[in-house]
Amino acid sequence: MNKITLSTRRIIYSLIIVALLGLLPILLQKGFANAYHFKSRYYIDQWQQSSKPTLIQYTNALLAANYAFSLDSKNPHYLLTLAKVMEWGIFSKLAQSNNSVFNQLYLDAIVQRPNWPNAYSDYAYNLAFIQDDIVQAWPYLEQALHYGPYTPEVMHQVLAIGFAYWPNLTVNQKKLVFTTAKNAASANWLMRNDLKKLTKQYQLTPLICTYFKYSIPAFSANDEQWIKQDMCLNEYSEK
Repeated sequence: MNKITLSTRRIIYSLIIVALLGLLPILLQKGFANAYHFKSRYYIDQWQQSSKPTLIQYTNALLAANYAFSLDSKNPHYLLTLAKVMEWGIFSKLAQSNNSVFNQLYLDAIVQRPNWPNAYSDYAYNLAFIQDDIVQAWPYLEQALHYGPYTPEVMHQVLAIGFAYWPNLTVNQKKLVFTTAKNAASANWLMRNDLKKLTKQYQLTPLICTYFKYSIPAFSANDEQWIKQDMCLNEYSEK
């Protein structure tokens, strides 16, 4: 009886080892893909700190993002990262736009993770600022707000696109931007600073501050204090 039990255990252990050995190439591939993904993300994070990419940095980031994508083309994070690296190349005049590639990357990411708000907002940003198509971009912004109205990345994209295209927006679209601005003013200090920077960049501080002043329901005491003493200090003091 003990011999049978021992033999059975050996067979089970052998099967487990065989299964693990079979999974090893897949695990190694995933590990390599993740490593290259984080390498390209490292460059993006550096560039977002106001450090313009050099040609060498862009080339290295693009190679890393492409390699991660080649190892796992179904991972939505890898898809968006590759698109983001390519966008930095265009903004820095190191590469030319390829809209068909952008569309494929973003749409594939949305298919792989349909409830992820960042995929929608990032695609909207690309459509608005790379492809100059606000009509196509807006529905993706609405989808992003549907899945993540308080997600920092989503709020940033809504504000950036909304402010940049403000004269071309409909009344309802402007209401959506106003609502997002109010949510940003009630968020953490990072989002507040982002709001302040964007309103100044697009010269919409007086407009947004006027909206805040008469907004209903009113802000909390803490949010109101920040608005009056920081973002809208000059606007409120002049009135």
